Amino acid sequence: MTEAGLRRRAPNFIDRETVIAAALQVFAERGFNGASMRGIAAVAETSQSNLYNYFDSKDGLLKFVLEATGRELADALEAAEAEAGEPPADRLVAAVTAYIRFVVAKPSASTVGITEFRYLSGDDRASVIQERDRTETVFRRIVEAGTRAGDFDVADEGFATRALVTLCNSMSGWYRPNGRLSPDDIIVRQVDLALGLVRSPRRH
Repeated sequence: MTEAGLRRRAPNFIDRETVIAAALQVFAERGFNGASMRGIAAVAETSQSNLYNYFDSKDGLLKFVLEATGRELADALEAAEAEAGEPPADRLVAAVTAYIRFVVAKPSASTVGITEFRYLSGDDRASVIQERDRTETVFRRIVEAGTRAGDFDVADEGFATRALVTLCNSMSGWYRPNGRLSPDDIIVRQVDLALGLVRSPRRH
């Protein structure tokens, strides 16, 4: 059997979610420079050689987890927006809520997405940016719709869009599962800030 054939039949198959969870844990705790394939393999409870059967390098693994979690976040926001109906304020509330629930459910993914993205380059970086652009597009679409309808009052739609994304991204720096605020408390406060940012009358 060829070497490629042996690689395809590698034992101890690692499922997608196990790889993502292990890599995110290690990247979040140690950073990209402090992480190692050996350490990630240990958390995934597999061998380092087996991990290399699926990923050629630590860079490739970082790209994989950031692309996968970025896609999951974008999918969640698009679904929330679609379910919210037509009113722009309802869509904004739904998108912000979906983003917060993602951060609460996967704090490591949010942290790694913000802090370790800088280590990607070339095509790896571009593929992750593509998923991030989908998230920004959701907010941009909502802001533009709200401005056209007269529901939002912003001086610069692009600036407002980036501010909304930054508001949601910022949670990765301060959210703690054992903090004094519950997820629902955080949603109320973040939604209030988002509606205030676009000067929506829904806030009052």
